[in-house]
Amino acid sequence: MKTYLLDSDILIDHLRRKRSFIDYLGEPDPMTVYGCSVIVFAEVLAGMRPSEEKVTRELLESLVLWPVTSDIAEKGAGFIRHYRHRGITLALDDCLIAGTASVAKAVLVTRNAKDYPMLDDVISKPRLS
Repeated sequence: MKTYLLDSDILIDHLRRKRSFIDYLGEPDPMTVYGCSVIVFAEVLAGMRPSEEKVTRELLESLVLWPVTSDIAEKGAGFIRHYRHRGITLALDDCLIAGTASVAKAVLVTRNAKDYPMLDDVISKPRLS
């Protein structure tokens, strides 16, 4: 089973019909899990236009929603400490999203791979079909 954690930019592009997340992942497979962090859930709702509410909520409700647990918080804090020692500042929300991907053993799908130097398994470009 493959698990994908979708970042807010991917979901927003999907909702606004700029590019479907299927473009990044290929056709859906019944053995594949699609989800997002509660951080992404909040980011998408915060950027939602009033006319987009129905379709946005339908999409979000179709995804697995991962809460920020203590394990995820510790993982995210560890990323911040590790990179701070290297002189790199990371955003807390990105570290919690990365922590979610790590704990859930999910592949992160984002256009902003540069924000996630701590992850090896990131899809950031559409597939060439």
